Amino acid sequence: MGLFSRKKRPRPTAGELWSRWSRLARPSLFFLAVIYYEEVFLKLYCFHAVTLPGLFFTLLFSIPPALLLGLLCGCAAPRTGGVLLAACTALLSTWLGSQAVYYHLFKTFLTLFSLTKMTMVAGAFGDMAVGEIVLNWFPIVMVALPVVLAVLLRDRLCAGGPLPPRPALKWAGLLAAVQLAAMGLVLLCGGGVLSLRYIYFNAAAPVLETQNFGMLTQTQLEVRRVLFGIEPDKQVLPKQGLRHTGRILESRAAMGAGEPAVHAMDIDFEALKERDGDNLELVDMHDYFSKVEPTAENQWTGRFAGKNLIWIVAEAFSDQMLDPERTPTLWKLAHEGIICDNFYTPLWGVSTSDGEYVTTTGLVPKSGVWSYSESADNYMPFAFGRQFQKLGYRTMAFHDYLYTYYDRNLSHPNMGYEFYGMGNGLELEEVMPPSDLEMMEQAVPRFVDEERFMVYMLTVSGHLNYSREENAQADKHYAQVADLPYSEAVKCYLASQLELEKAMESLLDQLEAAGKLEDTVIVLSADHYPYGLTDEEYSELYGHPVDPVFEIYENGLILWSADLEEPVHVDKYCSSLDVMPTLANLFGLEYDSRLMAGRDILSDEPGLVIFSNYSFLTDQGAYDSTTDTFTMFDGSQPDPEYVAERVAEVQNRVAYSAAILDWDYYRVVFGDG
Repeated sequence: MGLFSRKKRPRPTAGELWSRWSRLARPSLFFLAVIYYEEVFLKLYCFHAVTLPGLFFTLLFSIPPALLLGLLCGCAAPRTGGVLLAACTALLSTWLGSQAVYYHLFKTFLTLFSLTKMTMVAGAFGDMAVGEIVLNWFPIVMVALPVVLAVLLRDRLCAGGPLPPRPALKWAGLLAAVQLAAMGLVLLCGGGVLSLRYIYFNAAAPVLETQNFGMLTQTQLEVRRVLFGIEPDKQVLPKQGLRHTGRILESRAAMGAGEPAVHAMDIDFEALKERDGDNLELVDMHDYFSKVEPTAENQWTGRFAGKNLIWIVAEAFSDQMLDPERTPTLWKLAHEGIICDNFYTPLWGVSTSDGEYVTTTGLVPKSGVWSYSESADNYMPFAFGRQFQKLGYRTMAFHDYLYTYYDRNLSHPNMGYEFYGMGNGLELEEVMPPSDLEMMEQAVPRFVDEERFMVYMLTVSGHLNYSREENAQADKHYAQVADLPYSEAVKCYLASQLELEKAMESLLDQLEAAGKLEDTVIVLSADHYPYGLTDEEYSELYGHPVDPVFEIYENGLILWSADLEEPVHVDKYCSSLDVMPTLANLFGLEYDSRLMAGRDILSDEPGLVIFSNYSFLTDQGAYDSTTDTFTMFDGSQPDPEYVAERVAEVQNRVAYSAAILDWDYYRVVFGDG
């Protein structure tokens, strides 16, 4: 044997190998059991059902985080590993348990972005959150059980001697291999229109992701979208487009005799592509928008030009609460003017401000962030505050809640408004929720004597919870609904909305007294349906079990002007996404319809209602993304190519809306205005 020969390490015995691997296997198997148990419970609690693919892929995608947490606990000293095991279990249970409570309250999931704003939310709704936790004790208890087990079993699960580096590296390799294998299997699942592959790699649909892959995977996908954006669907690009070397001219003369003008501005997309050639994302956006066909002007274009506008987004408004006796003002406004017979207010995926963002921008909110908050530093040339300011109008916005909530103190002035809320110009009684009537009584005198005004209002009196103890407006008006044949929560909801009725009555009275009613257009729609009611409670207003896929989002749009001699009915399928471009057309504003996800309801553009889970409605039928089925209204068989094109259109409207927000695209195209 040479002088410098190395002494070989003895091969580990079978017992030593078992000890090393069990040091990692025990906590990993425990975490796998915890994650899968809580993921399945979350599905059952939130969706009341699970699918076989959902069970399989949730199990598969639960293995990598379980291996990772097992590695973390197994590599530490036994005592430290035990503490880590209990702490990690508590974090998992807190995240998944909070999702169950949050979904029960808001019908959407909590995002990591929302956590960064939790101090503001907790300050405003802390008492409500505590109340919800108390009411939802069952899911809290169910997800707390693993934490108890972790504390009791931590010493047994994390027992053993020190762990050499090599087993830890092999375990990490196993983790990566399982993750890649799971993603590879998803790649193979390309059947149907909205396949599992499409949901995982393309779509931005948190509910579908949670149903099929689990909440932890949905969180990973959400982070990916926030950091890297949403990929558009390149397979089906716009097939139409009026292109003249990248420039669309609006004049009828340029379009040819008899051809209508279109809502498109003079944008040289080819020049923009050349200028931004080093930025592939911007070049792709320029190319896409150059191919989108703009909506044409129509008989309604400029119909309300020169009139005043009061635009209201009403908290949890539903046309099911309208009654000619209880709500005569809202009833009158809803049954006169322009009436959309198939109007919907979809619920979006991050916060209730998404409903406000959709309505006022004509864009789909980006999954994972507060889109209105994120837009505060962007150039928003189509915002009505900016548009009407240029026309010499006084532009103001009011909200009868905290001035800074959801960063509205930043976003709304950026939209061109003088913005007033509680803490900044509105002195309202400090009850929850505050009074819409008080807001109207203080707001209207500030603008009604102006020569021309454009006013945006966001109400709050109809906010959940719907009980006399938790809703001051419900308690205030309860006597008017006490004898109605509904459950207590439904009666409290109706009572709370009576404050909106009183506010609208005050608005009309003040406008009429000032001689401005005849020259003012009033628009009102909901930010979302009243999800503070359970489906069963909401069904009481319908008189039958409400369909939770489509019907629950059906609602009313008030679009009223005193000089419309008789009601005008529009049967096109449309939604809150379409309100802004519709008003822009009616008031004759300059805007580019290609750069919005919504469409003018009064144009000849086919209707498309997009829901956050990629379900949609068209004039031909309804697509349910949870079952990947398109049902024709006439009972015939759908054209697969038509359905695929509509899914791609949904994806592109979602993706390019997010890209407009991410890239401050209006500034890219127009500069600073």
